[in-house]
Amino acid sequence: MKRIAKIVIDVLMYSCFLYLMSYGAIHDLTTHGYVGIALFVLFFVHHVMNFWFYRTIGKGKWNARRIAMNVTDWILFALMITMAVSSIFMTGLIFEWSPMRATQTARELHLASCCWGFMVMLFHLGFHLDTKLDKLENLCRSRAWKTVLLYIAYGLLIAAGVYGFVQSQLYVYMFVTGGWKMAAESVTSAVLQLLGLTAGVCVLTHLGMKLLKRS
Repeated sequence: MKRIAKIVIDVLMYSCFLYLMSYGAIHDLTTHGYVGIALFVLFFVHHVMNFWFYRTIGKGKWNARRIAMNVTDWILFALMITMAVSSIFMTGLIFEWSPMRATQTARELHLASCCWGFMVMLFHLGFHLDTKLDKLENLCRSRAWKTVLLYIAYGLLIAAGVYGFVQSQLYVYMFVTGGWKMAAESVTSAVLQLLGLTAGVCVLTHLGMKLLKRS
């Protein structure tokens, strides 16, 4: 039951991210604010339910795979905190009752942390899907053509990831260019770009983990 609850929390967090990252097409500041609050509530619950992670930091062996996963987790944690803090300074644009007044610095920090946070979250997701893809590869080993099709699928998903990254223009805010990225033509288009990016990053993470396992 706890495992199912964790999965539900993770799916809800990812769904919140998809909505928030599609703001250019949705353009609803009030709902954006409330979904952002929901994301951080879920983030807190996620860490409470996975508190074992902190208890086991000093235990066991540290190989390349574990180091990569932990570095990613801590970077994501720092980015989420930055997102939360910068969100507070942005509330003046959303809620009338907020005493905060948004500044250009707060805006740039918020946008950069959100875009980097989304990208790092995808690597985090890729780490958790790594063993599932390993099992899928093992099932395909019984037939050479299955393995070929699987790696063709990997190539297509990576291509979808590159396309999604370029089309979503997250790099505009990630590297604080000072500009505005073009909004997607529709919510569907925005979500598809992000889903493609998700698939591509997860596959790249899995392939990267295969290299780390050999080291």
